Amino acid sequence: MNRNFGNTDLETSPIVYGCMGGAGAFGAQEEKDSIEALQEAFNVGINFFDTAEAYGNGYSEQLLGRALGDKRSELVISSKVARENLAPDDIIAACDRSLQNLGSDYIDLYMLHWPNRDVPLADSIGALKKLKEDGKIRWYGVSNFGSLDLDEATALGEISVNQLPYHLFFRAIEFEVQPKCEAAGVPIMCYSSLMQGLLAGKYKSLQDFPVDRARTRMFDHRKWAEVVHKEEGAEEAGQELLDALWKLVDETGLSMEELAIGWLKSRPAVGGVIVGTRNGAQSRGLKKLLDVTLDEAVLKSLSDASDRLKTELGTDIDMWGKGRTR
Repeated sequence: MNRNFGNTDLETSPIVYGCMGGAGAFGAQEEKDSIEALQEAFNVGINFFDTAEAYGNGYSEQLLGRALGDKRSELVISSKVARENLAPDDIIAACDRSLQNLGSDYIDLYMLHWPNRDVPLADSIGALKKLKEDGKIRWYGVSNFGSLDLDEATALGEISVNQLPYHLFFRAIEFEVQPKCEAAGVPIMCYSSLMQGLLAGKYKSLQDFPVDRARTRMFDHRKWAEVVHKEEGAEEAGQELLDALWKLVDETGLSMEELAIGWLKSRPAVGGVIVGTRNGAQSRGLKKLLDVTLDEAVLKSLSDASDRLKTELGTDIDMWGKGRTR
């Protein structure tokens, strides 16, 4: 079931366990539930775990180390250095903190979390190369890098991943950066793969979606309190897609999660799909997502159903605003 991840020697599960939620990003979370969620994800066959120093100010990394530290040799761990820490000395210091948090002497895959225009990218990539030479990281990559930023990064070093927002409700990467990733042999790790729960099969209407999660460019800034962009969104197209998904659930007998994740697993250049849970029971349910494969007719139906929303949201790969990516 595991497969080689891009240009690396890492053998990874197609589902990546996302550790952001364990740090309380999606509401109050009991530590024992977070630890059990991590352990049960490993037990069902997931060996790839994604975290970042920004998730709970290192707490997410600490949880991962405590939950699965005794399984370290069997894990592939990715972490990310925050945008404000991309100066070379800051990257080195951030990596050292992450290693301490994880209780490990190496990180398998280390990424720049967001571009930072105030720091020359060559300097940041140089620091990543040094970390690799020193054995603190095995491979390095980027996150939230659009087409132009990815061109610059791949010219400077051997980029092993680009972590990007990608799901049926947000396909902006398909216009430019996904084809470039495919051509360059850079795997994509998809985050927000279930659209903060909208694709989890709980909501019939966008209007029922929790206000604190309705922040993407699909939502009209005039109607939703947490939205930071100033656009009118594309809610009609979004509701049209949601209705079509429920119809496919009925027709196929698959869950909405299986449809959403199965579609992502089939997409060009996708090397891993990030999914998170809140407890052990939810993690045990990830087994079906590891196994799911969709036939071509269902895949086409999913793409067709989301084409209108893809077109209306356009090419900017920032799911929440504009100007941070290029």
